Amino acid sequence: MDGIREKIQPKFRYFAGTAAELIASASGEQSLPVHVAKHLRRTRYAPENTWCAIGGDARGYKKYPHFQIGIAEEGVTFYLCLIDQPAKEMEMALALLERIPELEKLPRDYVVSVDHTVPEVQPVAAVGWETLLLRLRDVKKAELLIGRKLAPSDPRLATEDGTLAAMEETFRELLPIYRICMAQYG
Repeated sequence: MDGIREKIQPKFRYFAGTAAELIASASGEQSLPVHVAKHLRRTRYAPENTWCAIGGDARGYKKYPHFQIGIAEEGVTFYLCLIDQPAKEMEMALALLERIPELEKLPRDYVVSVDHTVPEVQPVAAVGWETLLLRLRDVKKAELLIGRKLAPSDPRLATEDGTLAAMEETFRELLPIYRICMAQYG
């Protein structure tokens, strides 16, 4: 746990702060809050993965679409997330159902996950968007995570600049989807 607190969390704050500024300037919103996972219930053994979220409000991020940076044994992830029953889940699903052609244009190295608690993902090219979004609309516990999953050996992770560039590119490409989702909050 000390390693996460001393090494990873400061990097999360830096990268997430940069992402929050990027998203705010690109979307015309005020700066988004950054939430770094604290793992408060853990005192000894580090979790298998850790993350930070960009978005939501000062009280939390799960009831809103949000961006997430994650670190696990499988690598680093940059996602747009709809998890843990966000407040406007059905409305977001319906809005995205009308925009499937835009989702189909996502870069081919993107992946989709339907469960934030497991590392398995599927390539964006293999996704049946209509089925996935109907599930998001109809199933209370449905989730959707879209973005990039970089393997530990990915050369972009070798330097801070490479990691920042990959993160910024991913979040810029996901901003139109984020805007569609946030529009449902009025």
